[in-house]
Amino acid sequence: MSGPIVGLVTIGQSPRVDVVPDMEAILGPAVTVRERGALDGLDRAEIAALAPGPGDDILVTRLADGIPVFVAKRHILGRVQAAIGELERTGVTMTALLCTGAFPALEASRLLVLPHQVLLGVLRALRWPGRLGIVTPSVQHVPQTEARWRADGFDPVVVPLSPYEEESPAELERAGQALRAARAGLVALDCMGFRRKTRDELQRLTGAPVLLANLLVARVIAEACGV
Repeated sequence: MSGPIVGLVTIGQSPRVDVVPDMEAILGPAVTVRERGALDGLDRAEIAALAPGPGDDILVTRLADGIPVFVAKRHILGRVQAAIGELERTGVTMTALLCTGAFPALEASRLLVLPHQVLLGVLRALRWPGRLGIVTPSVQHVPQTEARWRADGFDPVVVPLSPYEEESPAELERAGQALRAARAGLVALDCMGFRRKTRDELQRLTGAPVLLANLLVARVIAEACGV
């Protein structure tokens, strides 16, 4: 009998060689991963047409060549839904999004893992001293990220840090200082593009526990797969 097959849907282009290998390390060899991207098969002009306009919910993602791009959520919802359907037709056991943005209801005939809801559920199950620190992927994200977490009942300090420029010591130090100054007692990296090394460095800089969304999601998938 074959093992579980997990579909991963990025809002950018697949494969996500930056984050999926860390997730696969948690899932183990018994789980097969299949990836699809909402921007797969699109050229630069087609992707540019999906850019955010005034008032749009902003998402940032990564292309197959490693370049980050901003897209409007409303422009890619249909493409995300199509990728879920395509993976289900290939026979996946379950599907997970590779985005922590809050999405409206998506159709799925099998188990669907939504990272925003995973992160939200974990945070609601925890208590900590001080404020909640949220690391968001760009300055442009700060207002919408702050509004979303306030609507979910938190009083966050929201700090921008690009997951695609996270190796900059100066940028990491700046983010760490801002979180320390706000007395963040727990930090959540609110983007699937952040890496384990950034979690570890921010934990060192802040002295607070740091939650990494992609590894949380991988652990939920592993439990659902029974591995």
